[in-house]
Amino acid sequence: MAADEKKQAPSEVSVEDLAEELLKIKVSDLVVQSAVGLIQLGTIRISGGQRDLAQARLAIDTLRALEPILREQVSSEMADELLGALGSMQLAFAAAVSDKAEPDGAAPESEPEPENAEPAEPDSSDSGE
Repeated sequence: MAADEKKQAPSEVSVEDLAEELLKIKVSDLVVQSAVGLIQLGTIRISGGQRDLAQARLAIDTLRALEPILREQVSSEMADELLGALGSMQLAFAAAVSDKAEPDGAAPESEPEPENAEPAEPDSSDSGE
């Protein structure tokens, strides 16, 4: 019977108790936790067995968008550590894209071009000549 009572105890948490616990959480702490999660997941998507460069790119872009918030809302040491990890991710991502493109010399099929990337050479085909 004691085992049955233990199984029921977690379901007896009230909405008020959950609301009280949520009030203890600072948004800046959640931002840091989210950034850490994005770094971990993005790194796995770059070099892990579940490689998915599109998902890795999304993690990188999201972290870049969070940069000003991190610099403003968390300690400079924490922001530097998180953004240093972002820099390492970006380098690993570039190497992964380069490695993927090398076998046949073509750009990777499943990896879209970053929206903010500048073309290496101007495209003269748009001039209408």
